[in-house]
Amino acid sequence: MAAAAQAGMAAALNDHDRMRRSTDIPLFYARRDKDTVLPRILIDRIEDAAAIATWDEARKIRELKLCLRDRAIIWWKSLRDTTTDLAVWDEVKTAFLRAYEPKYTAKTVCANFTDLKQHPDESMNDFLCRVQVAYDRLIDNKPATMAAVRNNMAGGATEAQVKAEGINDMALFFKHQLFLAGVKDSLRDRILEAGKNSLQESLELARELEAIQNDRKRSQKIAALRATMQPQEAAAIFWDELEMEDIDQIAAVRRQQPARSSNSQPARSSNSGPARSNGPRNPNVVCRYCKKKGHMQRECNSRRRDNAPMVDANGKKYEPRVNNVAEGDEKPVDKAEPEYEDAHVGAIANRNPYHHLNW
Repeated sequence: MAAAAQAGMAAALNDHDRMRRSTDIPLFYARRDKDTVLPRILIDRIEDAAAIATWDEARKIRELKLCLRDRAIIWWKSLRDTTTDLAVWDEVKTAFLRAYEPKYTAKTVCANFTDLKQHPDESMNDFLCRVQVAYDRLIDNKPATMAAVRNNMAGGATEAQVKAEGINDMALFFKHQLFLAGVKDSLRDRILEAGKNSLQESLELARELEAIQNDRKRSQKIAALRATMQPQEAAAIFWDELEMEDIDQIAAVRRQQPARSSNSQPARSSNSGPARSNGPRNPNVVCRYCKKKGHMQRECNSRRRDNAPMVDANGKKYEPRVNNVAEGDEKPVDKAEPEYEDAHVGAIANRNPYHHLNW
């Protein structure tokens, strides 16, 4: 009898020791340099201990409170100023994880997947742990609506149909996370803030934001391009009908054009004499100075060599003009000169950098 009693007492002590070790909850300081477990692991430990020792909600809440230290105690006191019911375990647990569990967005979740490659000095077990953590973080982002059966599947659906629906929902969820992780940084934050539940909803929002962003870029490009153009050039372009590619093409053409003076006239060199037109030449025109065909007197090398002035139709030197109109003459002298008309056409063609775009 004594031996049986001793054996029974030893077994009871072993069970007590085993339960004590199983229900031993680590301390939590809310400090990375002192905590030995992650917040989620701590909650899992408390719930596992409650299952072993048959703790009720009040005991689980008390065990969580007793393991808090340092900053975590201050957090517990702050709960009194919130709507959290300190007598309900699910509300306390949610508040704790919201405060201390790392926040995983779609970008960080997919970054975990792209990093899933075993390191040279990493054991297979450690690599498996990283795979499991990445998967857990992905599941944490799963919307609650995925657990519901869609209306067209409810009532009379076979097990295979329900299973196929679940597989399809999980695939769509995974694609949604990949889409959010890879979208442009300038759009991702606003899409994540919207908290859409499906890929299609996020895609529609992304398209709207992209269109707004493109319109803003287009307006900025047009404003910058107009600033480099003369008013008559800018007015000749139907900006509303141009695409971004057209605007970029115009900008490229503008960059290849020489600089122009403020009065839109071609720049003149200080030692080259009168400006020479780049317009098409008329082979039948006759120079008024050397009387040869094929060029005008402003382009005549003989006149430049002799340093002679240009003359009018009567062979006389040009007199000073006022506003391009001779005294006593009612029409501009320039318009009366055939060679000026030819040069003017050439200058206009040269001043329009878009004539070769075939608009």
